[in-house]
Amino acid sequence: MTGSGRLASGSRVAIVGGGIAGAGLAASLLFNGRARGVSLDVRVYSGGTSERTAPPAVLTPECRSRLAALGCRIPAEWRTHELRGVEVISEGRRALLPAASGGLWVVDGWPQGDGGLAQVRTLLATASSTQGARFIPRHVERVERQAPAPDAPVTVRNSGPLVVRAQGSGERFHAVALAAGAGPLLGDGFFKGFRPAPVMPAVQARLRQSASRLELSPVARLWLAPLPTMDGLLLLPGAGSLYALAFGPAVTPADLCQALMMAARDGLVEEGFELAALETTRLPFGPGRVLVAPGQLAVGPAASGHPLQMGLSETLASCSRAAVALLDGGPGASSLERRYVREGLAELMEDAAAASRAVAWLRRAGRRAPAAFSAANERRPVVGAYGVGVLGLGGPSPQALLSAARWAGMKEVVGSWLRTPMEPVPTVVPELEPDLYYVVDDDPDAREALTALLESTGAKVVAFADELALFCAVARRPPTAILLDVVLHWVDGLRLCEGLKQHPLTRGTRVVVMSGLNRPHVRQRALDAGAEAFLPKPVEPERLLRQLLGRTGPESPRSSETRAPAGGDGLGTDRYAS
Repeated sequence: MTGSGRLASGSRVAIVGGGIAGAGLAASLLFNGRARGVSLDVRVYSGGTSERTAPPAVLTPECRSRLAALGCRIPAEWRTHELRGVEVISEGRRALLPAASGGLWVVDGWPQGDGGLAQVRTLLATASSTQGARFIPRHVERVERQAPAPDAPVTVRNSGPLVVRAQGSGERFHAVALAAGAGPLLGDGFFKGFRPAPVMPAVQARLRQSASRLELSPVARLWLAPLPTMDGLLLLPGAGSLYALAFGPAVTPADLCQALMMAARDGLVEEGFELAALETTRLPFGPGRVLVAPGQLAVGPAASGHPLQMGLSETLASCSRAAVALLDGGPGASSLERRYVREGLAELMEDAAAASRAVAWLRRAGRRAPAAFSAANERRPVVGAYGVGVLGLGGPSPQALLSAARWAGMKEVVGSWLRTPMEPVPTVVPELEPDLYYVVDDDPDAREALTALLESTGAKVVAFADELALFCAVARRPPTAILLDVVLHWVDGLRLCEGLKQHPLTRGTRVVVMSGLNRPHVRQRALDAGAEAFLPKPVEPERLLRQLLGRTGPESPRSSETRAPAGGDGLGTDRYAS
């Protein structure tokens, strides 16, 4: 440390987190330190959990410029795939936000190699290691402020007041940065009163497809509010797969799977996709409240962010501003608050707050939401080559989007009071195949038995072990009826039944729900979801055929509650099947 309190040559800086923010901050500290004639000892603690889904990376011109400035040599093959734009979808309405030529590169090597974010992280880690950063594969439990003992060796007394505790070891530093992603993570273990960026639950997945969607359709898609529990579904094509990210305050893996089935039905995802990876994650949802303490600060998604970010510009910008604040202002709390938060992050934090509020208004805007994106894009001021807006585009800016989304949301709410609800009618409705039945059950013995029973009547049967293809099949070849088990691998049968009954193409399809959970509340939920009958398992053949075909047979106990079918010749006229 110097007499002015700034970091001097030999100062030790610890970075907690070895992702893009951690590696980017290490490179930025060393690069800016060298420009000022300051040699720093930078250690990056890169241990901890990592995401298995390996998302792709979207590089804007500003991202590429920042990477090059940090000493990263961008591989020539990264320019191979380029997005034409981002399509926004809501309640059947669409708007395409175009990307400038050369604007959005998709970097991705999955599944043959690393995902794009991992590749960018490796590039930054290599650049920072070349400049002298050391990566330590340990997980940090906490950071303590502890003055060295008066009789400690001079080297210890000069090593800084902050102690990083990592898997039983403790090392002293003059400054510590948290760059470990979204969420509190260390929480008060970083420093007392630490208030990072709030987070929103999210689920991400990788889909294998028969052909590269990036080559066939180089467009990313943002589907707004496809389900009540989901604020948005982002579909980003990679070189050999499709990346899906669903976010919302109550989103679950089952929600993402159901939304993907709906997307396949509507042509947004290739039919017959394979779900290759799936995991929960968290997204930053606004700015943090308390980000600095003496010698400590948070960077990247731990500091601020929003769900509509697609590029890495904001993360890299926070790294460079943190490095400048530490080197020029020193690690004092007031200096970091002024130089890093108020002067460095102010614009990024305003953007994060505006974009996060815009998400709620876009949900209210409903069918007007795509037009709100277009209106905001048209009203934006002219920006330079490295301007950054939402979704990695040069525009619209988060503030312009918030204004347009708020106005569209208010108009939609008022309009909903005045207009009569009208059901959208599909342009092409496939004809019902009267002798076709679908059986959806993850038990191979049950599928085989039901298939044999129905084929004995001369019907055609398609059995599904994986329910993810069901929506596509029903929309393209409507069957006489669907036999649907409740307990499935990805989405429970009751939710599938609800999804089928909520879309004009599949609403008229008869659904019979089967389950070994013969409980009144399960039976009632099945009927509320739109099923014409609930049959306990093991299913009695005569009862099933009587329900589907109107056959008479021996009476059986009143354990199957039914409702009148939407069509066909099934009996189902009594509340209880006899």
